[in-house]
Amino acid sequence: MIRATLTALALMSTAAFAQDGGLYQDVPDPDAAFLRVIGADLTAATVNGKTLEGLDTGISPYVVITDAGDITVDAGAESSTATVSPATFHTLLIAQDGTRSLVTDPLTLSPAQADVTFYNLSDRPSVDLFVPAAKAKAIEGLAPNTGGAVALKAPLTLDFEARDGDSVLASATGIALERRQGVALLLRGSDGNYELVTAPNAIAD
Repeated sequence: MIRATLTALALMSTAAFAQDGGLYQDVPDPDAAFLRVIGADLTAATVNGKTLEGLDTGISPYVVITDAGDITVDAGAESSTATVSPATFHTLLIAQDGTRSLVTDPLTLSPAQADVTFYNLSDRPSVDLFVPAAKAKAIEGLAPNTGGAVALKAPLTLDFEARDGDSVLASATGIALERRQGVALLLRGSDGNYELVTAPNAIAD
């Protein structure tokens, strides 16, 4: 289940840690689709002919797709097809065993909030994204190879934890949230060794 708001976060002071910006405001076609790839071991991918390299976090930027429909994605040793819809943000998840899942990212692009997306590519059957400062779950109950999203008040800098129940699996500290922008967090790993990596919700050049 995804919680759309966090009352405790909404009441927090919002000192200006970063300038506001419109990450997606310059996209020329309002009906364009957006597709990115996130993988447990991803370092490079090609989306609709666009090559994306140096993906140390396993999180690619979104590629703008002007003609929505079936899109070819090459990642690792495999090629697959993802069907994308107009004016929609999509993420193709690639698990460590190669399983591929296409999810929709319900980004709000709110002028007063930041979109936080969270994905579970670990071996844990259910994980939560926890905000220690608010003592609350931002996103909860993510099964493997799934994702969730929440819009949080911005600008703000927060720490995040990936949890299984009360157990902290991994953390990410000092994450800056900006209005009309956002951040992706990926939990990856197995057998007790986990990592919570982050990257901006960006669009490929």
